[in-house]
Amino acid sequence: MKKNITVILLVVLIAGFALSEKIRIGATPVPHAEILEFIKPELEKNGFELEVVVFNDYVLPNMALANGELDANYFQHVPYLEVFTSERGIEGLVPQPPIHVEPMGFYTKKALDELEKNDKVVVPNDPTNEGRALLLLHNNGIIKLKDPENLKSTVIDIAENPKGLKFNEVEAGFIPRVYNTDDSVEAAVINTNYAISAGLNPIEDAKFYEGEDSAYANIIVVRQEDTKSEWLDVLQSALRSEAVKEFILNKYEGAVVPTF
Repeated sequence: MKKNITVILLVVLIAGFALSEKIRIGATPVPHAEILEFIKPELEKNGFELEVVVFNDYVLPNMALANGELDANYFQHVPYLEVFTSERGIEGLVPQPPIHVEPMGFYTKKALDELEKNDKVVVPNDPTNEGRALLLLHNNGIIKLKDPENLKSTVIDIAENPKGLKFNEVEAGFIPRVYNTDDSVEAAVINTNYAISAGLNPIEDAKFYEGEDSAYANIIVVRQEDTKSEWLDVLQSALRSEAVKEFILNKYEGAVVPTF
């Protein structure tokens, strides 16, 4: 009798494990991975086990998704996805409805009116984020771009630089460290997820930052074949829930803004 009970229990356990589908999502640490960790219990209730794979750059998550190492990623906005896939000839990566905006901010070690000739300013070097950073500076009168509509603008597209600032292009994830440790750097444009990781808040610490109407909302991206999958519906429903909205507003205090 005991053997029969043991067999039954094993069958039930095995069946339970079989019903739990595993989802691997690549994300940058803050806030993306933290938001995904928050919704793990909700996904588990619906039969999906979520594995969050943390990346500290903006290149590998899309490559890993394209080659099937991931089921989805969560770290980017549509302009970046479009430029990234176009430049690398990648097809079949599909953006989903937006989750949140991380306002990009401009941080300086001195007052804005004290910035002077040859002061070093660090900006991201990746596609669109550099253009986004320069547009932020353009919109706030620090520089003038040749074409503010060009999302691919780089430092060579600066038409006017009245303060005579020197611009250095650096991989986005390293900018907070460079800004905090390099005494030759006076200012930086920093993506909010990396700023938060370094103890910076755009609302409190940046001289200025993007408004809530920014077009650069962060999204889940999946392969074309998964756009109709059940797990994606469950994932999107969990991410765009009132519980997640409350989590974002309470935890990030305006540094991350829900779009739903």
